[in-house]
Amino acid sequence: MSGDAPKTVEELPKIEGSLKDELVKQHELKKTEVAEKNVLPSAEDLKQEKLHEGVFKGVEGFTPDKLKPTTTREAASPLDVAKTELARDKTADELKDFDKNKLKQVECQEKNPLPDADNIKAEAEHNKFKEGIEGFAKENLKTAETIEKNTLPTKEIIEQERKA
Repeated sequence: MSGDAPKTVEELPKIEGSLKDELVKQHELKKTEVAEKNVLPSAEDLKQEKLHEGVFKGVEGFTPDKLKPTTTREAASPLDVAKTELARDKTADELKDFDKNKLKQVECQEKNPLPDADNIKAEAEHNKFKEGIEGFAKENLKTAETIEKNTLPTKEIIEQERKA
């Protein structure tokens, strides 16, 4: 019975009398102020920490094979910038001096005219005709019996005519 738990109150281990008195007697403890030294984080702090951890996991799991190739534009040299500005200034000066009266009058011709009303109507009728053919319901047909009005002669009739 050494490994088994006690089953009755009498089998429980007994406490020495002086220790029992010390535990049970009235204690006079000093009053102390409770001050929380380790403050728990707020919900906002936890949210930010999770976001921060997510960023770290994303960086750790990053693979460069998912990147798309791209080309970068090199910064223009001061010489190229000066050439561009000079060309822009020349163009602006030429536009200021341009005489609109030297332009020729041009008559516009429409090369792809819109269809007239007759063509639109004809196309609509054609589309309606095609839809009637494509959407024809075979189930609406009635069975018909063919009656021969000009019958062909039978073998016996042909034989009789040959003999005659």
